[in-house]
Amino acid sequence: MITSFLKNHWKKILIILIVVGGIGFLRYKKAQNNKIELVFEKPVFQNLTKILEVSGIIDAKEKANLRFSAGGKVVYLGAKEGDYVKKWQTIATIDQRTLQKQLQQNLNTYMKERWDFDDTTEDYDYDVETLDTRRSLDKTQWDLNNEVLDVEIYNIAITNTVLYAPFAGILVSSPTNVTGVNLLATESFEIVNPDTLVFKAAVDEADIAQVALEQKSNIFLDSYPDDPIASQVNYVAFKSSASSTGTVFVIEFPITGKDLLNKYRLGMNGDVEIILDTRENILTIPFEATRERDDKVFVDVRTQNDEYEEREIKIGLETEDYVEVLGGLSENDEVLIPEN
Repeated sequence: MITSFLKNHWKKILIILIVVGGIGFLRYKKAQNNKIELVFEKPVFQNLTKILEVSGIIDAKEKANLRFSAGGKVVYLGAKEGDYVKKWQTIATIDQRTLQKQLQQNLNTYMKERWDFDDTTEDYDYDVETLDTRRSLDKTQWDLNNEVLDVEIYNIAITNTVLYAPFAGILVSSPTNVTGVNLLATESFEIVNPDTLVFKAAVDEADIAQVALEQKSNIFLDSYPDDPIASQVNYVAFKSSASSTGTVFVIEFPITGKDLLNKYRLGMNGDVEIILDTRENILTIPFEATRERDDKVFVDVRTQNDEYEEREIKIGLETEDYVEVLGGLSENDEVLIPEN
């Protein structure tokens, strides 16, 4: 009976077998395609450098904005924008004539008060002192003292009509390059000492403990990305500053060389790479191969038949790409690299 059924329906049975076989083959191919290919790597000996990268700008340790205490007409210019100036060189002077006249007037008033004071003291009878005579003498003395103060105040005002360079440097900005113009008290002359150029950067409080004086660094300015500046940490702020990213500490890196302001400008942006630590010929594995759990570090190590097992390891120096292996692995082991 079965034989008769097979003879009568063999074509249908064949078609069913082909369909089932095809479905099975397609499922097998899909499973093979979806199978994750395990990637293993052996630890390697290499040099490892840990770097902290932060952003900053070019600034100067010695810079000054000079302005007159009161506005006035410029009658003398000792330097123009871009000029090199010496220490105590006169930068600019405003009109002193009104102040000079007022000073002379105060000197005349002082002389009058001085004569009045002398007349009062000559007429004063020290043997017979009354309250009225004491008041008269005191008022005369106070009037004289006030005139002395007025003379000193206007003398100071005249002195403030002259701006001097507090240090040698370059006049990088000036509100005017000609005399005869009136300046406001808010307008200023800016002087920069090019020998004190620094790169200022802000380090987050979470990273500041890693930064120390004299750590070697490389500065990469946006304007000169292929021309790094070798420097080192020479200042770490003791007081924190607030920024849009949180609490930061300012650190500085000196920029040395000749004709610096002919190449670099204040306010230029860039990044600095601080070399925190360097170790040579150490055993390393990719950072992505590690994972942390309960304050311990683990990796998956290859076993037979492309299987793997978890193993605890000890690590040292860490960078973004690699970690130093202190124990738990040898150079003959193979660690699993997780799929990205």
